[in-house]
Amino acid sequence: MKKTCKRVLATSMSMALMLTSLVPAFAKTTDGSISQREEKNAELSMNLATQGMVLLENNNNVLPIAKKANIALFGGGAYSTIKGGTGSGDVNQRSVTSVWDGFNNAGYNITSTDWLNAFKTAFEEGGGSTGGVSGAKLVPDIEVTDEQIEKAKEGNTDTAVYVIVRSSGEFADRKMSDYYLTDIERANIEKMSANFDNSIVVLNVGGIMDTKFFDEIEDLDSLLLMSQAGMRSGDAVVKVLNGEVTPSGKLTDTWAVNYEDYPSSDNFGANDGNISQEDYTDDIYVGYRYFDTFNVTPAYEFGYGLSYTDFNIDVKDVTIDSKNVTVNVKVTNTGKKYSGKEVVQLYFSTPDGELEKPYQELAAYGKTDVLDPGESQILTLSYTTTEMSSYSEDKAAYIMEAGDYLVRVGNSSRNTHVEAVATLDNSCVTEQLSNQKVQDEDMTILSNEGVTPYTYAGEADEIAAAKKFILDSTSIKTENNASQYKDQSIKSYVYEGSDYEAVDQESNPRYTKQPDGVNNTTPSQQLPTYEEKIVEVEKTIDKPTLLDVYQGNVSMEEFLASLTPEEMSYIVEGIGWGGNSTPIIGAQSNSVKGAAGETTSNYYETRAIPNIVLADGPAGIRITQSYEDNGTTYYQYCTAFPIGTLIAQSWDKDVAEQFGKAIGEEMIEMGVTMWLAPGMNIHRNPLCGRNFEYYSEDPLVSGVTAAATTIGVQSYEGIGVTIKHYAGNNQEDNRNAVNNTITERAFREIYLKGFEIAVKTSNPLGIMTSYNLNNGMPAADDYELCTDLARGEWGFNGLIMTDWGGGQSTPVNSMHAGNDLIMPGGSSASIRQAVEDVAPTFGADGYVTVTQGWGSSTENWNDFILDVNGSKTVTALIAADTELSDKVQAKVDEGTAVINYAEDSLTPVSVTYKGEYANNNNLPLGDLQNATRNVLNVIMDSTQFKKIGEENGINVEIGKFAKNAGLGLILGVEKSNITTVNKVALSIAVEIAEKVSKDELDKVVPAVANEFKAALEEAKVLLDDQSANQEAIDASFDRLAKVIQMLDFIKGDKTNLQLFVNKIKDLNSDEYTNSTWNIFKASLTKAEAILKDENALEQEVNESYDALVRSYLGLRYKPNKDLLNDLINRAEELNVENYTQASWGIMQARLLTAKEVLLNEDATQQEVDEIQASLTNAIEGLVTKPESPVNPTNPDSTVKPNGSVDSNVSNGVVKSGDKSVGINTGDDINLIYSIAGLAVTSIIIAANKKRKHI
Repeated sequence: MKKTCKRVLATSMSMALMLTSLVPAFAKTTDGSISQREEKNAELSMNLATQGMVLLENNNNVLPIAKKANIALFGGGAYSTIKGGTGSGDVNQRSVTSVWDGFNNAGYNITSTDWLNAFKTAFEEGGGSTGGVSGAKLVPDIEVTDEQIEKAKEGNTDTAVYVIVRSSGEFADRKMSDYYLTDIERANIEKMSANFDNSIVVLNVGGIMDTKFFDEIEDLDSLLLMSQAGMRSGDAVVKVLNGEVTPSGKLTDTWAVNYEDYPSSDNFGANDGNISQEDYTDDIYVGYRYFDTFNVTPAYEFGYGLSYTDFNIDVKDVTIDSKNVTVNVKVTNTGKKYSGKEVVQLYFSTPDGELEKPYQELAAYGKTDVLDPGESQILTLSYTTTEMSSYSEDKAAYIMEAGDYLVRVGNSSRNTHVEAVATLDNSCVTEQLSNQKVQDEDMTILSNEGVTPYTYAGEADEIAAAKKFILDSTSIKTENNASQYKDQSIKSYVYEGSDYEAVDQESNPRYTKQPDGVNNTTPSQQLPTYEEKIVEVEKTIDKPTLLDVYQGNVSMEEFLASLTPEEMSYIVEGIGWGGNSTPIIGAQSNSVKGAAGETTSNYYETRAIPNIVLADGPAGIRITQSYEDNGTTYYQYCTAFPIGTLIAQSWDKDVAEQFGKAIGEEMIEMGVTMWLAPGMNIHRNPLCGRNFEYYSEDPLVSGVTAAATTIGVQSYEGIGVTIKHYAGNNQEDNRNAVNNTITERAFREIYLKGFEIAVKTSNPLGIMTSYNLNNGMPAADDYELCTDLARGEWGFNGLIMTDWGGGQSTPVNSMHAGNDLIMPGGSSASIRQAVEDVAPTFGADGYVTVTQGWGSSTENWNDFILDVNGSKTVTALIAADTELSDKVQAKVDEGTAVINYAEDSLTPVSVTYKGEYANNNNLPLGDLQNATRNVLNVIMDSTQFKKIGEENGINVEIGKFAKNAGLGLILGVEKSNITTVNKVALSIAVEIAEKVSKDELDKVVPAVANEFKAALEEAKVLLDDQSANQEAIDASFDRLAKVIQMLDFIKGDKTNLQLFVNKIKDLNSDEYTNSTWNIFKASLTKAEAILKDENALEQEVNESYDALVRSYLGLRYKPNKDLLNDLINRAEELNVENYTQASWGIMQARLLTAKEVLLNEDATQQEVDEIQASLTNAIEGLVTKPESPVNPTNPDSTVKPNGSVDSNVSNGVVKSGDKSVGINTGDDINLIYSIAGLAVTSIIIAANKKRKHI
């Protein structure tokens, strides 16, 4: 393949572009005073820190301490408080508040200043430091003497705090000596606990350490993990210690009893003496997945954390279908004094089958708002059902296997309860992929075969009683997300008529870096070949700019075709420590002093490509605090926030997002485009030196925290994050060359899952690859990692960059792999040489220039290889008045150079070198163009591009990366409004009820008395039960209030009623009319029932007595109808013919009425007498006809003499004086007393309340 060598010569700036130097730098300020932003973010840093501190122990409720008191303060961390880790994660903040400062700021009287001052002197004399890129130098604690103890005890000081401090950082892993207490620390703590009533230990550490000392040393009370809490560490921890903030952090790692309990302890890092090869034999069993599956009891489990208050977690509902698992949980602060927050954690357990599974996996979590005592909040947590899938390497797919899927709810991994069981009928594929990152060598991995996992009392019963669901496998959709880039083919864009030819990869293959046999022992690999398609594009604009692409004047493809390999080689490499380029004037306003690097500014003028700035993190922005430029001092103070682990320990995505927004605000102010954070590698082992930057042993916590932080940062348009270190950067010892052998399943489920979550949900601007190799492939050279996974499966569309130096990667290989940006520079020549023949770069002295790279320098012979027999020559001009380089003569001596002199002069004017161009053009143009495209796409969405648009009168819109799918794609969390359990009314009711005396209660009917006692007892229990909900409280109040109202249900006095019943119970019903007897009988029956009812109320007794008396008085004897019967017989003997029609009609009407009364069993005597008199008058008033006189005494022949109309009518005689019937005069009951009783009864009835029913 023939290529033409072209050199782009530097040109002078146009006057118009020189005006860009007038654009002020983003960050430059000459005001060195504390800004409003600094104050606000420092306060935020402190508040965020309080949210992630974890209370591990609190015996005797020693914490919180009094807000104003004497405090004895010991431990190196009290003075030399570590705000965060070291290395690139360090932040150059204005100041740091130590724990000592924090207590002083809060107004405490520190009684141990003798020891503190002695330690301060030792620290300063020992050259101690608490941070920096190169690491912190901690000075060991000094002995606490008896004299110092006695001094500290003065003023009745009874509370002491010991602050243990540890530092870790980039470049090296922690040592076992760092993991344990030192002898002097233990002795000091023992002395403290023996001399103070309240002994508190605070851990100012960035990772896990041994805590057995807490149980081994007598009388220790409390243990608080303050972590490394940023620039306001001291203020934050004091707020937690004194209860101004109730601790709500939860561990994001499992803290083991013994270091050896971690499954990676034997072969982690240098533990096995081999730091060049790391076998991940723990496989998927990382953290709690191991401890729970293999039933290893931890010191403190994953998700653990105490509070100053108590919470009740009440699962209200669970729903499961083929799409989602949703759980509604009501959380109530059941404490009596302190407000607080609680974290609800959802886990799932899946059935073993083709694949073995861990005991449980975290599926979702959410944190309440601050709840005061009695307040409640409902959290609705959800996750996609297919998240319960496991990866099958054989199927290259995520699968769900037939069986039972358990949903567990709790507040730590060892404090959950089974709330639902979903049974899947048949196994199914949920996501089809393709095999990626297959392990490079065989190894024996952990297996749960034959292992009995952790369980707890009642677990089997919970499973049996849990809500049941059936999952139909046919309703679960299979998503095909296999990478579309699996064939690795690329397109090379050239102008029409170009003589560019495809690279002959078979003849000129590429390889990974050869091992040095010391640090890198991984064999070099030949990279696979792939198809290169050449695509010709029409040239429409000569020398187009990136603004032309933005405006649509040219396509990105045409723009790429217009760029030379040299231009692209600089676009795809950055400028950083020892870079090979200096920003030109127009781009200087984009540069930030002390930033980690930036992209090239070479083409600011010619191609309108601005440089973007990259700054370190992840606990803030690490740039120079202040610097001088032309005699003027500029200031760039940024905020040091808590470390990543502490942010994650908040278990609160809102905390992470707030943190991200604050970072974004400072990036905009300082002019930083890409923040080299967040770090999100897995905490595989406690000794990893960089764990402080990372979040957790769990990929969900890692992914969610990183995504929330990203969403916060990228809420500001034109800036973004760089999630790192992709992937497997889980140790610092030999991090540049170690090879990790990891199964594909473990890679996907553990070490890549967090990155996947962050990419899919938050759309990060960038990804940074790691130094290490994974399964034999350097991360930055790994096509599967950078392209198939990130872009092909997850949809990543930003840029991928190397870490500074790139580890074992090769920039040329990185171009094809999908690692777009090589940092910190010095690689443009090698990239360009892989695409075209590149002549040497000469200096003015006739010799090649030298490029300073990462830890080395390179003579820029580029593709030219010196050879005395070479057929090619290159000439270097020597500038006037410039001395010839001493190195030229050495080349002349070896026969590869000739010095050319001016005519008639001994002055050298040039040097000609002889040699050949290397046969190394093995990188397809399209690979370089793809990397260039990805870098330019990010630049086009930057604040710097918007600025260059303004400089050219173009309104550039940015914000593509501010758009994201959101965490709801992975984790659904909804919070209800806070509700309060109001017990005031119930408390008042109890207070009133307790005033009822025993004598008063004895007068109440037994049923009411018993109900009163039960209701009162229930109410008192609920008042003390802080988990009681409002429904139960209200129901109890209603019950107690109702029975209190029944206390006037006084037992009735039945004496008079009983006497009266005894007197009248033997009356004969035959003597009385049916109607009056029936009324009387009903009253008597009711009276007898009340006499038997022990719960009969006084009112009921009185009412019954009254009714019985009235019904008795209303009795009527049956009347004597003999006379009426005789009279009717007489009337019927009369002959109608003897009387006038009128008089006869009157008589007949009276006769008819008389017969009705005679037949009426309920007729009264009065009614009988009245009709008898009326009929007699009618008979006597009969008028005889004149022509036929009648003797009324003579019976008519048709009437039977002496016959009775009603044979049933008694012929008995009604005695003289009998009228209406009443109480018999012969009865012993005093009628006057009875009537008087009736009057009294009516008064009682009027006075009584409306009758209440039991």
